[in-house]
Amino acid sequence: MKPFNYLSNAVRAPEIVAILVRWGFEDLLLQLDTPQFLLRNLVRKKVAHLSPYERVRNACEELGPIFVKFGQILSTRPDRLPEPLVMELKKLRSHVEPQAFKKIEPVLLKDLGRPIDEVFTEFERVPVAAGSLGQVYKAKLIATDEWVAVKVQRADIRKTISSDLEIIGWFAKQLHARVPELRAYHLPNLVHEAEARLDEELNYTNEADNAEIFRALNTEQTQVFAPKVYSTFTTRRLLVTEWIDGAAPGDVELTVDDARELAKQGGESVFRQIVVTGFFHSDPHSGNMLVTPDRRICWLDWGQAGQITLEMRYLLVDLFAAITERNAAKVIRVAERMSVNNHRIDRRQMDKEVTFLLNKYRDFGPSGTKIGTVGLEMLYIFGRNGIEVSADYALLSKAIVCVEETARMLDPEFDILSVAKPFLAQLNQERWSASSLTSQALYPMLEMLRRLQQIPEYLQRILQRVEAEELQINFHHTGTENLQDTFNASMNRLTVGIIIGSLLIGSSLIITTGVGPLLWGFPAIGMVGFLVSGLLGLYIVISSLRNHP
Repeated sequence: MKPFNYLSNAVRAPEIVAILVRWGFEDLLLQLDTPQFLLRNLVRKKVAHLSPYERVRNACEELGPIFVKFGQILSTRPDRLPEPLVMELKKLRSHVEPQAFKKIEPVLLKDLGRPIDEVFTEFERVPVAAGSLGQVYKAKLIATDEWVAVKVQRADIRKTISSDLEIIGWFAKQLHARVPELRAYHLPNLVHEAEARLDEELNYTNEADNAEIFRALNTEQTQVFAPKVYSTFTTRRLLVTEWIDGAAPGDVELTVDDARELAKQGGESVFRQIVVTGFFHSDPHSGNMLVTPDRRICWLDWGQAGQITLEMRYLLVDLFAAITERNAAKVIRVAERMSVNNHRIDRRQMDKEVTFLLNKYRDFGPSGTKIGTVGLEMLYIFGRNGIEVSADYALLSKAIVCVEETARMLDPEFDILSVAKPFLAQLNQERWSASSLTSQALYPMLEMLRRLQQIPEYLQRILQRVEAEELQINFHHTGTENLQDTFNASMNRLTVGIIIGSLLIGSSLIITTGVGPLLWGFPAIGMVGFLVSGLLGLYIVISSLRNHP
């Protein structure tokens, strides 16, 4: 994450500050030591009727597509952010003006490696869809005479992302350092993780791989599919897939029976992905789903996918059982097994929070609470109490929330628990079968024996390093995250101070010489030196008073 520089963000930074003030975050900006000239004469909206989380979502939408995409990525971290905020961020949708084809065309030509008419017999210059990162065009291949969807990355998108992420990173560091109430969220780490995820989404080969993996793992499903990828033409900035005729669930005219059947198929598909294959679409909302004329479901946009191991699936079954049984003690035991760290937790406090949550949501199903919502809040309780779980569990919870919402658009009586139970029961049956129990007992025992055999070798290596005086102990000091910025600022001021001193001494020497040209009877060069040193000195004084009043 690059350090923030007002000079390089002279246009974007005031624009962001103005939008944040408009949505009622002026008090927060004042805590961040935001320069006063950025806060003057700004328009404030009346937003008292909106919750803070709703204001965050509205601000992200006004701040532009990169902030929207960033918010969408953060919505996959319910273990680190409150459930109401996650639900608001999940509503974010990119409403982006398409880029002119003349800007996109150089990217397309460079990644195709040849002229457009050598690959496509037809290429529609008007995009059929425009997102924050790329645009989709309809075309027909010369080689196969098939219609395809051509997804091209926006021109200069990496430069735009780099600029906005620099500002987001600065805000995150300032909020973490200056607002104690937000330190528990570890915002700089969240930004760093989101930045890595965004970088993955900018590489379209990842999306192509995810779609192909789904197709390979779900060959038996005929009613649910992903578009075929043309890997010959796919690069980091270009993705070519088969063209799918269809419409979003909300735009299709269906009979009650057809709608109910589609909702069931979508729910079964997601739980098959999660429970059977362990590889799943992490954002199956209605915008990423097409219903074809023959009433099949096509999952689009495979930029985000989750993967859980067999052991993680077993723990998922246990967690579902504990939640539906409202057994807080069992929930905590499962959570400790799900944890990727070994931190001690306050079991009494966690028991109170889990029990309250289970009592708060007593009814699941169409007339009650969405099970995905409970999962989101449960993960947040885990994270707040020091239990860090795999990020794929968070993606999984979001996927369940999305599929519940999409399915209930089609069938208001859709009950995801009834869809999930057969898959969970099948996994549980496989888990406790004789062959599974044998493998679960045998392989760990063989692994333990192998490790016991390696102990003498490990001890010998340690002794050899001690003898060769190569043994090192690494320390990590916490609480010094801002030390580098402080050091850089101090060195900059010291450098300016040295320059000021040099200017004063040089100017004093020149003043005594009487060398022309003269200004008010004194050498002009000496007077200019005094003026520059005075301005630099004034800058240092003002800067010091602002940062350390």
